[in-house]
Amino acid sequence: MSGGEPLRTQQPEFSLVDFISSVPNFILSGLFFLTWIAPTSIEAKMVSSLTLLMLLEFINVHSSAFMENVIIGDAPREKKVRVIAGLGILYTLFVGGMSLAFETWWPLAAFWGLTLNRLLGVLMGKAPSGEEKTMMQNSWGVSIFLYVVGAGLTVFLPVPSFGITEEVVSLQGFTGDGLWEVEPQRVIVFGFLYFAGMGLYEMNSNRWIPSAAARSAGRGSGGLKFWK
Repeated sequence: MSGGEPLRTQQPEFSLVDFISSVPNFILSGLFFLTWIAPTSIEAKMVSSLTLLMLLEFINVHSSAFMENVIIGDAPREKKVRVIAGLGILYTLFVGGMSLAFETWWPLAAFWGLTLNRLLGVLMGKAPSGEEKTMMQNSWGVSIFLYVVGAGLTVFLPVPSFGITEEVVSLQGFTGDGLWEVEPQRVIVFGFLYFAGMGLYEMNSNRWIPSAAARSAGRGSGGLKFWK
């Protein structure tokens, strides 16, 4: 390639793995949207359940980062199993304490469901060989960005209540006076936007992963060629 010719980027084709890894996020996003419009269509306390789910996702974002590091690390399989089991027990105890506080055990199942959702791309081998760490770092960075920005926007911007009326809020059994408890439509819209964003990311995440060869070529020519 001549020095003056720009390096072309090749976008990876959309794959079945991309679709499968994005589906759980879109399902969750749809559940939040349905609850915003018709909050009691599934069950009377769905608003409070999804509020707790967003708190669990905050814990999950941090715990899955540790687990992903272990999974893609160079340690022997036996050590990986021990470390992941230890982390699992630690976070299970933490979430178990929350379950006791809310007097329900479903948060434990929800937490591990969210964790599996976060690890799905890594477990399915979505990243090209040698680029698993890059995929993990991108996923963690995007999730933190979406969580912080989504929470901030829905706190400061006006959010219509739609189906979440005062009567619906009174059914939730909230005991505090925080913003998410007084105006729970904010956290419901936050969850809708957050999981929709994560779904879109999962559908296109391979485009964020440059191959080692492409990075080397990019350093030599000033361009960047994405993995295909």
